[in-house]
Amino acid sequence: MTANSHTPRIMPDRQTNPYMTNVYHIAYAPGIKKAYLFHWNCNLKCRGCLCKKEINCLALEENLDVVARDPHLAPPRGPESFLSLNGIMETLRKVELKEVLFEGQEATIDPHFEEICRRLKSEFGVYITLNTNGLKLPDLANVDEVVFSLKAVTPELYLDYTEVPNTKMLKNFEAIFRSGKKLRAEMVFIPGYIDMAETEAIARHIARLSPNIPLRIDAYFECGDNTWRRATPEEMSQAVALAKKHLNTVTCTQQTTDNLDKKDLFFEVKRLF
Repeated sequence: MTANSHTPRIMPDRQTNPYMTNVYHIAYAPGIKKAYLFHWNCNLKCRGCLCKKEINCLALEENLDVVARDPHLAPPRGPESFLSLNGIMETLRKVELKEVLFEGQEATIDPHFEEICRRLKSEFGVYITLNTNGLKLPDLANVDEVVFSLKAVTPELYLDYTEVPNTKMLKNFEAIFRSGKKLRAEMVFIPGYIDMAETEAIARHIARLSPNIPLRIDAYFECGDNTWRRATPEEMSQAVALAKKHLNTVTCTQQTTDNLDKKDLFFEVKRLF
């Protein structure tokens, strides 16, 4: 990949450094003792991926303007450095830790994913939450909760958005549910694209497994070379109402102002790496 592209970046030579992970950034919220591990590389090519606009934690003070940034500017450069397994542990030992959330692109394709989880659990005893697109299903023995991103359930729409069929993803979603692992679903509402009809289709699909699986609907904001506009608060309310026809717990996230300030955040977030 070039420095300014979203294609998977060539990782450090694993023959010379076999313990290098895909973790390129760690953020930390002191107030809730929670760390966010950001992984690089992905097995999807989502047209609306936030990493086309910002690759580091959006809650950092320097990134509170992300929504207002021109989406047609050059994408951010890829990471310049990564952490080894020991580097992750050494970084996290500097803080009090209760919870770790896997963020960034796709954590499950990190060749050390399972070992990272095992070491986090054995050394810190933390609650581990995995954000995933669900295309790969690793050993989740040390993961406490999975937040599964259902980009779309309509096959043609999923393929158009990600360049990958959704058959395997949907099977893995069901497999995680059947395993008894704590499971939440999320989606991104994109006006005129992944819109009301697809929102209800996603909710129906989830409800076939259980109406008790929570769904979070994120409002799209402009990123990448797309023509889609931001969702309005009214549209988000309507999308939530549609999903609630099928599911018991539906929430949404939406940034309604371009000018966030630190006081607008629920808690402070700082950079550890």
